[in-house]
Amino acid sequence: MTKRLTSSRAVLAMCTALLGAQAFPALAADAWEPHRPIEIVVPSAAGGGLDLVARTLQNAIVQEKLSSKPITVLNRPGGSGTVGLAYINNHHGDGHYVSVQALPLVTNQITGLSKVGIGDVTPLGMFVTEQVVFSVPASSPIRSGKDLIAMLKQNPQSVTIGVSSSPGGQSHDAAALVVKAAGQDPKKLKIVFFDSGGEAVTSLMGGHVTVTATPAGTVIGPSQSGRTRMIAVAGGERDGGALADVPTWKEQGLDVDFTTWRVLVGPKGMSADEIAWWDNVLQKATSSPEWAEAVKRNEWTAAYRNSAQTRQFLADEAGRLGPLMGELGLARN
Repeated sequence: MTKRLTSSRAVLAMCTALLGAQAFPALAADAWEPHRPIEIVVPSAAGGGLDLVARTLQNAIVQEKLSSKPITVLNRPGGSGTVGLAYINNHHGDGHYVSVQALPLVTNQITGLSKVGIGDVTPLGMFVTEQVVFSVPASSPIRSGKDLIAMLKQNPQSVTIGVSSSPGGQSHDAAALVVKAAGQDPKKLKIVFFDSGGEAVTSLMGGHVTVTATPAGTVIGPSQSGRTRMIAVAGGERDGGALADVPTWKEQGLDVDFTTWRVLVGPKGMSADEIAWWDNVLQKATSSPEWAEAVKRNEWTAAYRNSAQTRQFLADEAGRLGPLMGELGLARN
């Protein structure tokens, strides 16, 4: 009788242990989950390329039910993108605060605009690459990239270029490369900097600048409605869709091949569990129908990389962009 009782208790204890392990997997895995709303910070004004990516990510996460907590998008323009980075870094190691970034994350340190760079954030993922499109007002006498090249060669000071980035950012780099390839000094460019591609294109339609260099997603709508004309893309090859008829600068006689990219970063000091949560969410979000539709609509090129791959990508970009900034006269002495 005693032996039977002892045996029964042993079996009961074993079953309880097994059921407990199945009933509370989160305790065993100790995985991180957001416990308050997540903020996706955009370091530029609403309506620009970074803003489009942030709101697409927000929509994909919500539609796919990838977060138990709300997702908000917060625009924090200013300081050539440094205001947005300062905001997330005020929440050291907190995975509830992330930011969509582009080339200025790398180039701001090189040009001396900021002391904050890729070593001061936690890389979480790369989303897409995107064409930088050169556009003019629909009423402009400039009909093609070749017309703009002729104007630059005749009198570069007659051309005012509106860009949707800080000095050394993606649009400024693309414009400087075009001017340099046309045989002119990029340091003498007449540049107007805007907080977003949307603001730059609005200024273009108002006749305040001669030409703009902006991410594709910000100018396709105005072009399709007949308010602007796209005259060139900076990438080495043409895109499809709405950009299929827009020639590259190479096709128009200039040796230019340049595209921009979008990444997500968090504050420095995030834990491995927080990074793993974001890896899982970003992989699923960028595989969703909502994301695929936005990629097509905005003429992006899907280029998802996880956190480790993004960290290496940014390190490689720092090595590539440093010499380029020096060539264009934009590097800090």
